[in-house]
Amino acid sequence: MCSPSKVLVALAVTFILSPTTSRAKTVVMFPGPSKSYFIYHANIGQALVDLGHDVWICIPDYLADKGLIKYKDIKTIVYGKGLGDIEDNMLEASNIIAKFWAGFDTGFGDLLTITRLFRRFTRVILCDQSFEETIVNLKPDLFILDAFMFTRELLVIPYKHELPFALIGTLHELDLARVPYSPAVEPYMTQKGTNRMNFFQRVEATILASISKIHDPFSDNSAVTTFAPEKPYKSLNDIALQAEIFISESDHILDYPRPELPNTKRIGGSSVSEAKPLTGDFQTLDNSVNGLVVVSFGSLDLKCPTHILTKMVAAFEKLDLNVVWKANLTSPKPDKIMIKHWLPQNDLLGHPKTKVFVSHCGKNGQYEALYHAVPILCLPVLGDQHYNSERIIVKGFGLGADIRTITAEEFADLIKEVAYNPKYKTNIQRASTLFKELYKVPMKEAAYWFDHVMKYGGDYMRSSGQEMPLYQFLLLDVMAFFIGVLFATLLLLFFVARFCYRRIRRFKIKAD
Repeated sequence: MCSPSKVLVALAVTFILSPTTSRAKTVVMFPGPSKSYFIYHANIGQALVDLGHDVWICIPDYLADKGLIKYKDIKTIVYGKGLGDIEDNMLEASNIIAKFWAGFDTGFGDLLTITRLFRRFTRVILCDQSFEETIVNLKPDLFILDAFMFTRELLVIPYKHELPFALIGTLHELDLARVPYSPAVEPYMTQKGTNRMNFFQRVEATILASISKIHDPFSDNSAVTTFAPEKPYKSLNDIALQAEIFISESDHILDYPRPELPNTKRIGGSSVSEAKPLTGDFQTLDNSVNGLVVVSFGSLDLKCPTHILTKMVAAFEKLDLNVVWKANLTSPKPDKIMIKHWLPQNDLLGHPKTKVFVSHCGKNGQYEALYHAVPILCLPVLGDQHYNSERIIVKGFGLGADIRTITAEEFADLIKEVAYNPKYKTNIQRASTLFKELYKVPMKEAAYWFDHVMKYGGDYMRSSGQEMPLYQFLLLDVMAFFIGVLFATLLLLFFVARFCYRRIRRFKIKAD
């Protein structure tokens, strides 16, 4: 009979070795090379640290000293010292901001220009053997890549070194997820339509969805053969389908309901958190008598023309609300309009005096506004911001406008309408309550699922549709078979009919 001490030791060993016990793992995260991406990656990274894991975040050299990762327990891997400011290079190469102020919206040609720039960026990274060796030497238990369409070539790294990997991002592509979907009710991300589209919007959605299946302009599959020649060839999309899990920074409350497989987990926006008390100069906003308007266009430098800034100032002066504005200029009325180069956006949106959020409709800001139940005045500029703006309007969470064309009076009236018409507050308050009930704390939800697949793997959640070639998933081979059978049947009927016709005709000739 075993002694009690030996039994206790055996139980302890069993507990330690049990697959349900979370042991410290090494996680390497690779956000998109833009400021806003590091906010939610760092939040999730800290949530993983809280679960006992060792977390590293890859950060480009131009952002390494910007203080974007505020958690001391997260370590960083710096790369791309010769790449310069990637965001500024992208804006300069595409001229996309200047085109917007000139009256042109983002076009397909602009996306191709940005794609070429990011392709050079990813090639520099894939050629950096020292950076790659740093990652490999860490022996990560999970390599988390942002599902950013412009940097998909970086999937070569986990494929080449057989690293378990996961994808997280705003855009969860249904083609990559291998989920049957209908363009009749699911607008394409580049559309301004809703999930209740008219005929021509459904035509547009069908064309865009069909093109995306035939050709992916954002991926260069030659990266696989160039940087992993020793591995069997796979397309980047096929590699992506092998992710342990897809974390989608979206939900069915702010976005539209969509089908998904078990290995897709929608978590909402992981940049959100409970608001902290304001500090420093921002404390003066506590004394705002009638309320606050928070104005921010995100991390990009929009280089607003003087006449736009003048119009905005004139509109703000017409309000009885105080304004706090993220911009690079001096306030003409500091007691009414506070202007700062940086805002504690989440804390401001969670402030009880805040009544309206004037925003370009980036993902982080939208979810922070939803979480804190602040109605939004949407002023989209580029990319998916138009899509985001449209869904805010459709769901009754706010209004939208074109900052280039509205007058100062119209701008002020729109802010007042969003601030004082109770329907917008009621709608977004209801959605906020539902969001908190369903998604709890998004950063912790994401960390939970990453921890889960590190313990158990994600194979059990993967559909067989994610293992087969696209032509099989779309049943193109089956349709080709049916078409072939139909053609053969029609051909057979044709020859039988012709044979019968000739025999009958021959009998008639003989009879005559």
